[in-house]
Amino acid sequence: MQKTSLNSLLLFTFTFLSNTVFAPVSFASVSIEKGITSIPHGNASAPNDLTIKNDKLAFSISIGSAPPWGVAPGCIVDIANVLPDGSLSNDRVAFADFIPNAWSSWPNTYHNVEIIKDSNDEAIVNITRDFSDVTINTQYTLTSGSDLIQVSTTMTNSGDSAVTLTSGYTLWPDSGFKFGVPKFENREKQQSKKASSSASNKWMSDRFVGYNEDWAIALHAPYMNEAHNQSRDLYAKHSLKSNESITFSGAYQVLSSGDLAPVMAAEIAREKMIKGTISGTISSASGKHVTSAAVVVHKDNVPYMWGLAEKGNYKFDLPVGEYEVYATGKHYSDSPTHTITITENETTSLSFNELEEPGTVSLKVTDENNKSPLDAKITIAKGKQPLIQYLGAPSFFTELNNKGHAEFTLAPGNYQLRVSYGDEFNASAQLVSAKVLARETIMLNTAIDVMTYPTLKGWYSADLHHHADVLEGSTSPEYLVRSQLASGLDVLFVSDHDSTKNNKAIQILADKRAVPFIPSIEISPSWGHFNAFPIDEGAELSIDPGKDDIHSIIEDARRMGATVIASNHPFIPYGYFSSLGKGTAPGGFNPTIDLLEINAVVPNEPTLNKAYALWSEGLPYYLTAGSDTHDVLNETSGLNRMFAHTVDKPSAKSYADALKSGKAYVSFGPIMYPQNFMFGDTLKLAQRHSQSIALDVAAVNGLKNIKLIGSTFIDEKSETPEGASIIEQRDLTGKHKTVTFSLPMMSGWVAIELEDMKGRKAYSNPIWLKMVEENQF
Repeated sequence: MQKTSLNSLLLFTFTFLSNTVFAPVSFASVSIEKGITSIPHGNASAPNDLTIKNDKLAFSISIGSAPPWGVAPGCIVDIANVLPDGSLSNDRVAFADFIPNAWSSWPNTYHNVEIIKDSNDEAIVNITRDFSDVTINTQYTLTSGSDLIQVSTTMTNSGDSAVTLTSGYTLWPDSGFKFGVPKFENREKQQSKKASSSASNKWMSDRFVGYNEDWAIALHAPYMNEAHNQSRDLYAKHSLKSNESITFSGAYQVLSSGDLAPVMAAEIAREKMIKGTISGTISSASGKHVTSAAVVVHKDNVPYMWGLAEKGNYKFDLPVGEYEVYATGKHYSDSPTHTITITENETTSLSFNELEEPGTVSLKVTDENNKSPLDAKITIAKGKQPLIQYLGAPSFFTELNNKGHAEFTLAPGNYQLRVSYGDEFNASAQLVSAKVLARETIMLNTAIDVMTYPTLKGWYSADLHHHADVLEGSTSPEYLVRSQLASGLDVLFVSDHDSTKNNKAIQILADKRAVPFIPSIEISPSWGHFNAFPIDEGAELSIDPGKDDIHSIIEDARRMGATVIASNHPFIPYGYFSSLGKGTAPGGFNPTIDLLEINAVVPNEPTLNKAYALWSEGLPYYLTAGSDTHDVLNETSGLNRMFAHTVDKPSAKSYADALKSGKAYVSFGPIMYPQNFMFGDTLKLAQRHSQSIALDVAAVNGLKNIKLIGSTFIDEKSETPEGASIIEQRDLTGKHKTVTFSLPMMSGWVAIELEDMKGRKAYSNPIWLKMVEENQF
């Protein structure tokens, strides 16, 4: 194939998409409604928002309402299926948008809407908005009987200078599961295979799918050569000279089940692939109907797609080629894998009748030391974990109302279950072997050796950045509580994006278990995210994160009751301090923020260095910590956490007060118990009076080393604040130690860094040092 420019290829793609029939047409009428969306739980809430429908789907475009994460209006904020009775399903997406710079369509100063066509057979809406000097024109098209929302975006550089951007469409489901763009396993296969359309040769396809058992939404992106954020963002890198334009085209396909066969059919039609068919039956080994039966297709040993069976029969098309296929079902065993060859216009017949029916595991978890029941997480370490995630979960939790007990269904087979409580912090996980048999229940017991109990010494841990089921979060309030308790956290916490809707539900669950709860909110403009807590009962955000500046955000957070405001992941590309450095944070620096976050899933060295520099100026900007967990079945609550000292069981307010006064430390595992001092304290020093600090330290994984770090206060005339230097470092052994450090004679600060044998660390807030005269000591 002759090479073409990206512009030519994208323009060709748009023309081809516009003239390709993706699905049978029933000529059902199309409508455009203006006002608050009719999609249940939809986010389009302004009188000038638009909802476009046919007999397959409905979607809403924000015109007056604020989209999430501070992105510009003019994007899709709701998508729903039309159900068999003609009603609409719940909203399936957080948003779907064209992103011009690999993160957000912000900053934006205007958006214009034009309804180009509003007829029974077709609706076309055009949105024009700006991004710096680039004009972005996006056209949304829905035809009668189609399950595709076709999108086309033209970018025009109106500036004097060329720009290099990473742009493309996004699809962020607000529930369900994700099936990313499949790519070849290794470079040799990449180079030996012909990639589809304009995707770079490592990609087998150019579509991302969000799905659950009763729905699926696919983003078809033929221009893509990069996939970000678990394939929810499909981009192409490109340049635009002054006055140059480029066009991107794609489609959102909306389906009423988790069947990917229609997605494959649309891809075949769009790419004009040569195809064949596979068909057959699926049944259990005893001849029974298999619940949610599916045929999973791998290509070059990589998951490629799946097709569902109806009443035990399946049939779908595949591009010609060689595949590995097997059948499965909900909690059923997989069939053996078969290698098949799909040939042009031929049907390959393959039936499966070996699937074994589900079995049940009943598990009790106790504390080995006192025999009391423990909250726990159970993860499949070895054994079947279904590709199609609604067919079986990868992990489970003990029950809220029956502490220490879990009962769950698994496919028959041999398993190794990893059972954990306070994993890597309070105790080590236990591995439990289980042989699950069809239609039988296996009873298991395990005891966990809890190494340390921080609450007995007044230390309470919390994961201070955690999401439930708002926007892209997929964790129900109940499962958030179950997960956080299983992680050994002592204080529950939630911080949903720009929402307080889950605070009340989690408070009720916390009260039933007599566990403290801190209600929060993550205020989420595109130039920085901020956790504010605790939030008053019933309080809601009143500012628009896409328009308002830092001063308005902080004022609104305080109005909602927040004692502390944390700058989350401050040095990632869209973090607050990164934006300050680029001059893109509206309002600049507001000195009344309180905390800097050590985030579990991003590099934290810049944040630590910033904190050390601020401490060297004598500024008490203390640390906070959180995992940023969105999905507790596939992620870990409390991956890192904050330990705060409150002596007695804290309230939300007293815990926040402890953080604000520095009486806390961050940990990824190791535990610290100060003996004759407290983090955040100011200690007076005099030349003739040496002084030391002592602390007990512990690590489930074994202790490796401990450092006393610190710095003197900088001179007021110094332009560059000093960071931290190592004052003393000691190697450690064992799991428990008492350590004493002599304090340096200086006015400044010191802090503790503790590391375990797995490289997991703990970072304390500063201990302030003040040199005084002998008569003041």
